[in-house]
Amino acid sequence: MRACAVKVNDVVGVAGFVVPGARVDVLIAGLPPGAGTLDGPKVRTLLQNIQVLSAGTDIQKDAEGKPVQVQVVNLLVTPQQAETLSLAATNLRLQLVLRNPLDTEISKVQPTAMRNLFTGMAPATTTTPTHAVARSPRKPPESTYTVIINNGAKTTETKFATPGGQQ
Repeated sequence: MRACAVKVNDVVGVAGFVVPGARVDVLIAGLPPGAGTLDGPKVRTLLQNIQVLSAGTDIQKDAEGKPVQVQVVNLLVTPQQAETLSLAATNLRLQLVLRNPLDTEISKVQPTAMRNLFTGMAPATTTTPTHAVARSPRKPPESTYTVIINNGAKTTETKFATPGGQQ
């Protein structure tokens, strides 16, 4: 295993919540090589369930040669993952996503294209997270939407009216 340093900012580093021992997924975003600009940028999950070894600051020089503090996160990866992560970090934008410590499942997640965000066509995942509660699919009426919160063994379901005020 290797320690691979990744330069992050407060947003990419999940606003300071990435601490040693935490588990993260690494997402990449950008325009794939050879892709047309019609689809726009894509995002995909590059690595899953990666352990954070350390998180802190490092001193690097800016364009004028002045020292600047940058946030760095060291991730525990295999040599192959280190190469993949290094290539992605130099050519694409990285995003770290915190994982539930109990969720160790590797999901098959389809990449998402920019055009899908505006057309409402989001790819479906092929696996159900281990912490999700199995439910029969229910479609709420057109005038309401439902928020389901699973917190351990407790499930809370709340219905909201659409902005028009109908329920």
